[in-house]
Amino acid sequence: MRVRLAAAFAVLAAATAGAAWLGTELVMAPSGSERTRLIAMYAAIACVVFVLGVSLAGLTRRSLSRRILALSIAGPLIVGAITIFGAWSMFISSHDTQFVVILAAAATALAAGLGNVLIAPLLRDLGKISRTAEAVGRGELSARTGLDRHDELGELGRSFDAMADRIEETTQAREQVEEQRRFLLSSLSHDARTPLTAMRAALEALEDGLAPDPQRYLASIGHDLRSIEAIIENIFVIGKLESDQLQPFIEEIDLAEVASEAAMAIEPLARKHQAELTVVVDGPVPARCARIETERMIGNLLSNAIRHSPPDGRVEVVVLSDPQPTVAVIDEGPGFSAQFVDRAFDQFVRADDARERAHGGAGLGLAVVKGLAEAQGGRAWAEPGPGGRVSFELPALA
Repeated sequence: MRVRLAAAFAVLAAATAGAAWLGTELVMAPSGSERTRLIAMYAAIACVVFVLGVSLAGLTRRSLSRRILALSIAGPLIVGAITIFGAWSMFISSHDTQFVVILAAAATALAAGLGNVLIAPLLRDLGKISRTAEAVGRGELSARTGLDRHDELGELGRSFDAMADRIEETTQAREQVEEQRRFLLSSLSHDARTPLTAMRAALEALEDGLAPDPQRYLASIGHDLRSIEAIIENIFVIGKLESDQLQPFIEEIDLAEVASEAAMAIEPLARKHQAELTVVVDGPVPARCARIETERMIGNLLSNAIRHSPPDGRVEVVVLSDPQPTVAVIDEGPGFSAQFVDRAFDQFVRADDARERAHGGAGLGLAVVKGLAEAQGGRAWAEPGPGGRVSFELPALA
């Protein structure tokens, strides 16, 4: 760096002296003795400028404010020195030389004062950017420069603040993802522990010959296996939805028939929770959708409704064709509050943590319903209680 600066100063000084000598030759046509004297003067000026530039660069390399101040002083000082030297070489009177010295000193002082006034806000705002950068580096992600300038420094401040905004948003998103990961692991371990414990107890009873009704124990094991499969499948579907890898096979199906089959498949869970499960349809409801994904949507809604339905409660699957093919699952539980309805389909979100932990559920079921509905060109929504009512609609036949 120092070698490059020295080379730059040398080129600048030599080029300036050469240009001055050439201009003098063209304009003044000096005699031999004058030419020699002028060449010596220009060479001396070039040497002084070179030495001064290199010295100032070395003395101010650690301070921008000193460099700017040195520049504001060096400029008029060089002009004054060259003027005085030129005037002296032309043998003007000592009185005139003194006057030129006074003018050069005044110009230097004025330039230094003006430079200080102009650079003070610049240095202050540079210090603000520096302090803000240090604060962000310490983890104070809300720190901002707040610069209100319309120059390059203001653009730098705005760019830094925008960068800090992105860092803060990214950090918050990462913390949220980490919190969701911890919640997911906690919920999955909670949800899987109960059926696994029941399966282990039933299996040990069968192995020890202590099961009074082996078929009932086997049926219980099958039910617990399906519960674990449902958890894993929901995670798998969420992963495919988020990576945009889900490609549902869209076909023309009878939505009423799919709803009846889904209700039949989940009937054992309804009996276990002493819930009355019914399907209300007026006839075939043709729709363009994916059978497997639609069955999963209805199964998730029924599973949630049955878990939150009171003993001997009624759970209904209502299938409508007007204005769009629609499935609504209704239960007699407390339902969602008006404040929670808009967040009901968010991942890992549950209306009542204590109640949900008692019933199980990682908060993925409704998120899967919303994602699958939108992947098929439909939508899903919930309505506030009392009573639970969650619906989705799918495209009708063209």
